[in-house]
Amino acid sequence: MPKIKDTVKEKYAEALEKSKEKKDTACCSEGSPVEHIRPVAGLFSGELIAPSFGCIYDLPGRADIKSGEIIVDFGSGSGYDLIRAAKLTGPNGKAIGIDMTPEMIDQSKANIDKMGLKNVEIKLGEIENVPLEDNIADVVISNCVINLSPDKQAVFSEAFRILKSGGRLVDADKIAAKEHPESLKENSDAWCGCISGALTKEGYLEVIRNAGFENIEFEIEDKSSFKWEGEEIILYNGIIRAIKK
Repeated sequence: MPKIKDTVKEKYAEALEKSKEKKDTACCSEGSPVEHIRPVAGLFSGELIAPSFGCIYDLPGRADIKSGEIIVDFGSGSGYDLIRAAKLTGPNGKAIGIDMTPEMIDQSKANIDKMGLKNVEIKLGEIENVPLEDNIADVVISNCVINLSPDKQAVFSEAFRILKSGGRLVDADKIAAKEHPESLKENSDAWCGCISGALTKEGYLEVIRNAGFENIEFEIEDKSSFKWEGEEIILYNGIIRAIKK
């Protein structure tokens, strides 16, 4: 889809602005064919603004993060999961956030400064071309972001590249029950609503395996459905786990 990244950046910047007014923490749902429900939990304390735009609540807590590990968060947004990951890995570890939206980077840095965290680093960059060296991460996490990428093979290949041997991928994402109609794939509102870009389980398996991962597992949390041009579209929220051997 032409200029999909520009559209996603614009919509996520708008969503962040709404969250500052505490109006909403759902991202890019306006105009989508289905209400896109996301966790409303966020870190609000005074001027601290770190809403969660993910589809799974407390993904770092589900990722079995251990003290001293290096965590990379693909699409770290305003820092909700990143801050949680930094706390779990502790002062001997490190959490690194990657995000392509400048407004999200600025908000995330402000939140980290206000919380006094010293084990966090934020980088402006795209998850298809991560600005990090090879073999540095113990865990790569991502919370409903990879489905926004038009080149998921590049994203999973980058996750594999930066992970150490034995490192793990923990991706929370929308999973389609079946292949989407082309008209839905081309709808920009549905794309920004984390709908159009969702792959099937088989689709995720293919690109993740092609990246080199093994021991791929799916944990389905819940599902939603809506009608599109007379056809029922079913989406699952799930966690995809994989290992770099």
